[in-house]
Amino acid sequence: MNCNKVNEISIVSFLQSQGIEPARVSTNEAWYLSPIRVENTPSFKVDVHLNRWYDHGLGQGGKLVDLGIRILGISVKEFLLIMARNHLGETGTSKSHRSTEPRIVLEKVKEIEHAALLKYLIFRNITLPVAMSYCSEVHYSIDERRFFGIGFKNDYGGMEIRNPYFKGCIGSKAIASIHRDTSCFSMFEGIFDLLSAVQLGLVSESESIIVLNSVNQLTAALTLLSRVSPKSIKAYFDNDNAGRSCFSSLRHEFPFAEDQSFCYSNFKDLNEMIAKTEN
Repeated sequence: MNCNKVNEISIVSFLQSQGIEPARVSTNEAWYLSPIRVENTPSFKVDVHLNRWYDHGLGQGGKLVDLGIRILGISVKEFLLIMARNHLGETGTSKSHRSTEPRIVLEKVKEIEHAALLKYLIFRNITLPVAMSYCSEVHYSIDERRFFGIGFKNDYGGMEIRNPYFKGCIGSKAIASIHRDTSCFSMFEGIFDLLSAVQLGLVSESESIIVLNSVNQLTAALTLLSRVSPKSIKAYFDNDNAGRSCFSSLRHEFPFAEDQSFCYSNFKDLNEMIAKTEN
């Protein structure tokens, strides 16, 4: 697939494949909480007829490729490969875009053992025992084509899926929280950052954990934290604008929150640091 072909795919379909649903819809528009920054009022618009997005808070917009690389944090080449491998959707100008959305079905969940996933963990520099403490091997289908990946269950029962060619969610998108007998929390944007922190000994077995699974889920995390009255919060967010915006919003609500991104200041995130350092 090239950029022109991928840009014909429905943006609404792509967002749904990432577990991102609109806050409201009309005949020609769908409005969302921005998937590329933190906000409380939906100001991210998708023109369904034109198949274009516009973030009013940023004053920026574009086509699907522009959006996809920002949400997933990958290169254009990587995004095109993902879209080609997963055959995601049809054109975005269809009047009935719901009928062309991909059907993602969870087939099986088991212990991680597939050779390709073991190789993927090595590439991410995560040991199998650490991965198996939090994740499973998940087999799923997209429009009856079968795939598999590393799976991590979220608080709504959805399954976050990661493999070299796919980053998405089966079922409802939500944060993943692990409550332990402590009011000390460590927070992460994604599962591989949590696994990296555990492997590096940055997270103790007594700490409670929150994985956002998307910066768009920060509001849900703040709601959870407000209910449990934490005594300490360590945030391991990405070294980019979205991560910094996340931490700013977190610290506004909890002034004692600690930014841990200095630990990987020369890298985008914690997993990139250990993967590039060790591989």
